[in-house]
Amino acid sequence: MKRVLSAAAAVVTIVAAVAWETSVAERKMEIVGLSADEVRWFTPPYYNDGRQRAQLFGDSSQGGTWIDRVKIPSGARLLAHTHPQDELVTVIEGTWYLGEGAKFDSAKLKGYPAGSFIVIPVGIPHFVAAKEGTVVVQLSGRGRFQTNYLEK
Repeated sequence: MKRVLSAAAAVVTIVAAVAWETSVAERKMEIVGLSADEVRWFTPPYYNDGRQRAQLFGDSSQGGTWIDRVKIPSGARLLAHTHPQDELVTVIEGTWYLGEGAKFDSAKLKGYPAGSFIVIPVGIPHFVAAKEGTVVVQLSGRGRFQTNYLEK
């Protein structure tokens, strides 16, 4: 477990370094900051369950280095799915429930409270739920974000 967390920390550091180099080369030098009230939430056309997304850095639908947040309403659940890249998740608010497997099974859900960091390796089938209240997670990556659902 410590190796996974160390590897995850290294990946996050590398992604941040690449993002920093890219962003410095592409725009003038200035501090850019967003307060919580300035984060702009929207509902992508592929969300039909009350979730919202906010693009903090880059554009996850286009590729490159990006950082997004996802707001999941209380009671929502995402059926089993995979991603073609590692999924790096930081829980910002609430408790994010995650389970591993090709079919949603509430008995397999493990809760990750705010402050938790999770790495879901490429291709690992998993499912998610927000049991108690709204959950906000921050996702980061490189390349176009894609979800491949295993259940309908």
